Amino acid sequence: MRIPFCTFCVKTRVFCSKCQSLLDSGEYSMLDVDVSDALLEISSGKLGEELKDVEYVKSYEIGNLLIVVLKGIKSLPRVVIQQLEHELERRFDKRVKVVEKGVNINELATQLASPARILTVSTSWLPDGTTETVVRISRQELKRLPFRPSELAKVLSQISGSNIRVEITRY
Repeated sequence: MRIPFCTFCVKTRVFCSKCQSLLDSGEYSMLDVDVSDALLEISSGKLGEELKDVEYVKSYEIGNLLIVVLKGIKSLPRVVIQQLEHELERRFDKRVKVVEKGVNINELATQLASPARILTVSTSWLPDGTTETVVRISRQELKRLPFRPSELAKVLSQISGSNIRVEITRY
């Protein structure tokens, strides 16, 4: 498991200048340090072999949900990802979603909205030259969505770095 911080800094919470600058810049927060610490502990246990090529990217907290973005989990069996989510849920006492970094917006929206189903994902070009991605979810799927549509749009925008809007349709 690769993390952006030094292992010593994560374990002791006494940060070297490199790790402190990552925190001071706002690129990472103490939540990222806590999640990195938990991931290091998990990867030193029974999931160590499966997680050896995985890289930690960032964590987002939305209410009672923790979203952990990792690189390199696409090739892992779904069972391993579920075990990782379960371990993190136990440690943080929150619901946890683990998603892959670097996938396209369609896959990312599908991962985050699961178990709800996405109807469509489309891109609109605006008059000022920017683009906006619209994710449509049916009204029946709202109860299966792990969080509010506005929160989904916010997290998708943060992870992907693009402008995203979530619409609810009646079909």
